[in-house]
Amino acid sequence: MSRELRLGMRRKIKSLIVREGIPAIWFTLNPNDITNPVKLRLAAYRSREPEEAEAFLTSLDTSFKRVRLAISDPFSSALFFHREMSMFFKYYVRIGESSVFGRISQYFGAVETNERGALHLHGLLWLHGNMTLSSFLQNVEDEGSRAYRDRALKYVDSVFAEDLDEEAFSAVQAERTVTSDISAMLQNREQFSAAFEEEANFCAGATQIHPQSDAPWRLVKRTAFKEGGVLEIQRNHEMVNRWNKAIAVGLRHNHDISFIATQSKTMAIVFYVTNYATKLEDPAWKRAAAAAELLNVAGDSGSGTGPENRTRQFLLKVANRVFTERALSQVEVAAHLLGFQTEFTHNSAWTYLNVSSLYWEIFRRWDHLRHGAGEDNDGSVDEAVMLEQSGQRASFIQAYPHRGPVLAALSLYDYMSVVKLKRKYRGGGAQEDLEFDENWPLSETWTQALRKQGERAVVCLDGYL
Repeated sequence: MSRELRLGMRRKIKSLIVREGIPAIWFTLNPNDITNPVKLRLAAYRSREPEEAEAFLTSLDTSFKRVRLAISDPFSSALFFHREMSMFFKYYVRIGESSVFGRISQYFGAVETNERGALHLHGLLWLHGNMTLSSFLQNVEDEGSRAYRDRALKYVDSVFAEDLDEEAFSAVQAERTVTSDISAMLQNREQFSAAFEEEANFCAGATQIHPQSDAPWRLVKRTAFKEGGVLEIQRNHEMVNRWNKAIAVGLRHNHDISFIATQSKTMAIVFYVTNYATKLEDPAWKRAAAAAELLNVAGDSGSGTGPENRTRQFLLKVANRVFTERALSQVEVAAHLLGFQTEFTHNSAWTYLNVSSLYWEIFRRWDHLRHGAGEDNDGSVDEAVMLEQSGQRASFIQAYPHRGPVLAALSLYDYMSVVKLKRKYRGGGAQEDLEFDENWPLSETWTQALRKQGERAVVCLDGYL
């Protein structure tokens, strides 16, 4: 996965923030491809007959054998991960319907690898009515909105958990593991409902306690909004990571979930998680390995007249290696060969607006801006022209002033969201297409097609001013 692809995903997240508002929920899903029974059965049955596969599963009696399987069969790991993530968004997130998070209007998830090369996912969720989320903190602080505040706290406690009954967890752990078969419990809905809280607590104890730089966390007696609208969630265990009951029981692996809109410095957190979700892993040991490899090369090189010059050349080579090359895991390569995506989003259409081109188009048309820049108002400003094999290509920036009376009320953003530019072929455009103004030269070869209802494109800003 290239750095350019990562930057592209970062632009998409920021573009969703422009359209949908600040995301409400940040989450991380980290499936375990070593112990998960679904992954093990997938690996066993993928290349074996049923009887042979069952015998193979029985032979996986040690953690060493399961780790060896995860390393030797990257295709099964890739299949398992993308099946798990697709099912999560289909049955947990449920766009436009009631879900374990409430009603979600949009999501975005970015795939990355951990130190072992296994895949995991960082993502953001936008709640229905997300554009009014900025007034959420003001509403809960209002002295006359106690009922609203109580409903908000009830929602928070139903989705986010930071507590753990360690005694109850230990009692269940003595009888079985988190990967044990619980199909008998699921067959009886009443029994499962009664045991849900206990099972969620057990799964959290098995998967949500792990070393962290932030732990231990401060204990909190009860969920409440503190001064400034900052939300504190009930916590009785200083080492358990944030978790969700339904995710813990259903997925049974490590995850993280946070209601970011109610934390201090919300905008800074949104900026951080946007960059974190699309980061590239360049740990220190990889950089040290690159430096060690290039050290001998720099020493053998005869170029340079002194130690300062050799040091400079060495550091430049290390930086070039770090910034242009990246080791790929087997699972990452397998996922690419299988055609799996590196991002998950409900939105299927993106349209791009280069802000540099937009600036120069405004500069060319706005005399006051040109005067402020010291340009002669009577002088002409060069116009960018895009050419392709079939002729001149029309851009949204060029087409927008000539969109015609039907679309005259649309802003540039809305215009790009609902319109596709199409080249006319023999016979002209389709009957439902909208023609440009006749006085625009490109109207003879280009037309405007409206996107289908519910398929509006997200305008993605790229380029630099």
